[in-house]
Amino acid sequence: MSDLRLAGLPDNVEAVVLTVANVWAAPELAPGVEPAVKVTPLAVAHARGEAEKQIEEAKVTAARGASMLERLFPGWSVSSEAAADSPGWAIIKRAADWKADLIVVGATGRSGLSRLALGSVSQKIVIEAPCSVRVGRSTGQLSVRPPRVLLALDGSENSRLLIDTVRQRHWPSGTRVRLITAVDEKIITTIFEPPLHLQKWIDSGDEDPLAWVARMLAEYRTSLESGGLHVDTLVNRGDPRKILLDEAENWAADSIMVGAKGHRILERILIGTVSTSITARAQCSVEIVR
Repeated sequence: MSDLRLAGLPDNVEAVVLTVANVWAAPELAPGVEPAVKVTPLAVAHARGEAEKQIEEAKVTAARGASMLERLFPGWSVSSEAAADSPGWAIIKRAADWKADLIVVGATGRSGLSRLALGSVSQKIVIEAPCSVRVGRSTGQLSVRPPRVLLALDGSENSRLLIDTVRQRHWPSGTRVRLITAVDEKIITTIFEPPLHLQKWIDSGDEDPLAWVARMLAEYRTSLESGGLHVDTLVNRGDPRKILLDEAENWAADSIMVGAKGHRILERILIGTVSTSITARAQCSVEIVR
């Protein structure tokens, strides 16, 4: 949860802390309606009691999380909720109903099987959520220096969304942003008609097939620097997943931000199919922006 201090979020956030008990809760009967079964078997009663216990524990956990969040962000409006459902679906449904802008989940659970379960839940949320998702990991840099954010760009329409999202955040003084484009070597030999939104960076006289990448990064760098951020750029050739993970580790990034979708025709350049791989394997936080 403390990772959110490195996410550039504003002071007036409305947040709901949701804990999901992975149990089935018996439906409540309407007033005056008699249950169809007058005598509940002992095993069923025991199961219902265990479910109710886990739901109450979820309420306590959510309330504890809300208190922690309020201490970290005194200006936020924070509430807590508990639900009984499949965790992934419960979180996705609540986000859709509430029209959330961002879902924040941990990369791992507390221990043992819960760690495995939560890992699969976070991946499901990354893929299915209707909004942006941040998978939080602590890098131990909270009080050492300002945040370092690795921003993965591929020239798709989601690249502009990434830039706009970063510009709208409220970053601490000294925040550093590194813009990176990783290009699969195989795409360089692929013949295709560039999409319209790429053509503004493409010069018909270019001999280097990647010349447009430098122009794109220069434009985005200027846009972010005008907002007071310290920005540098990097272009590498190779497997995007390996390049992003290696760069994040070598640069000691606190987070990687990527788009949920890339080019359909150029998805091998970056984003798209690699975002879930980055989310699963990165040692820092990863935010998928929609």
